[in-house]
Amino acid sequence: MRSPGLRALVDDAAFLSHEAQLHLTDLHGEDARWGVDLAAGTFSFDGEHQATYPVQLLGSAAPGPRSWLWGWANPSGYSPQVLRAATATREVGERYGIAELTSGEVAFDPADAPGAPQEPTPGYALSADLARAAAIASGTWFTYSGAVAGGTRVWMLLEGLTLPPATFPRVGRLLPEVLSTGAVTDHRRALSSYAVLRDLGWDGTTLSLADGAFAFTFDDAGRITNIHGSSQATDRA
Repeated sequence: MRSPGLRALVDDAAFLSHEAQLHLTDLHGEDARWGVDLAAGTFSFDGEHQATYPVQLLGSAAPGPRSWLWGWANPSGYSPQVLRAATATREVGERYGIAELTSGEVAFDPADAPGAPQEPTPGYALSADLARAAAIASGTWFTYSGAVAGGTRVWMLLEGLTLPPATFPRVGRLLPEVLSTGAVTDHRRALSSYAVLRDLGWDGTTLSLADGAFAFTFDDAGRITNIHGSSQATDRA
């Protein structure tokens, strides 16, 4: 089970981190070949859309010990330069008493363990949540995870990328995709945080963009029960 502090950070990051993933996929596809040189602090995509970015190591999820290991706790001893985001996340954990961010090794929840039916990879759900927390702690939003030896999966943040302005079509895709993951606990908080991070209008029920708006209704527990979108392009038609 996630601690309240981690759940709050996941809510804060959920929409923007997913939007960053959509943009990264737009740029490089879902199955691009990649390589990382942690000594040099670089990450590269190969193939049709080649690019190299500065990289931050967050940590790794391993099926053997059934745990996540933060980069700063890895006995390989990576340089402080590639651990800045992981270290910033630990500092947030220390400030707010979030155990998952300050413990060098974090055990998978039962639902995150190998063989759990909803898990595409052992520890994926926990790792994704810790990466979301790291994104908001560091202000770096482009997460990438890749399989390495023995079923272990390494999680990184890519620097040097920027998001285009939020648009009605993109947010219209973003909202249901994020909500369907079940990652968001406090829907109001998640929407409010997204509005602040993307400099959008938010009055508690309506999210306003340059080319449209989304109005929300909530149940007594604060969960979204309905979304109504109004595009300026549609209104002008």
